[in-house]
Amino acid sequence: MEKSEFRVLIKHYFLRKKTIIETKEKLDKYYGDSAPSISMVKKWFTEFRCGRTSTSDAERSGRPKEVITPEIVDKIHEMILDDRRMCVSWLVL
Repeated sequence: MEKSEFRVLIKHYFLRKKTIIETKEKLDKYYGDSAPSISMVKKWFTEFRCGRTSTSDAERSGRPKEVITPEIVDKIHEMILDDRRMCVSWLVL
């Protein structure tokens, strides 16, 4: 099960006024070793108590994820073939 799906379950138990321990026991009962840790359940209970409603990841600052598409690979390949003196390290940021 995905992390986001576990967060939805944690939110469900939070809204049903279950305790952190009760939530962890239910998750362990039904999902065993794949269930999130008690610290993760506590973290999300705290988030929901503070007014968070979303279960999806928050935006993070920093460098965006790299995107590799066939078009980009072809474009870089053409650049290297056009100028064979070009170093591949110049293309890496």
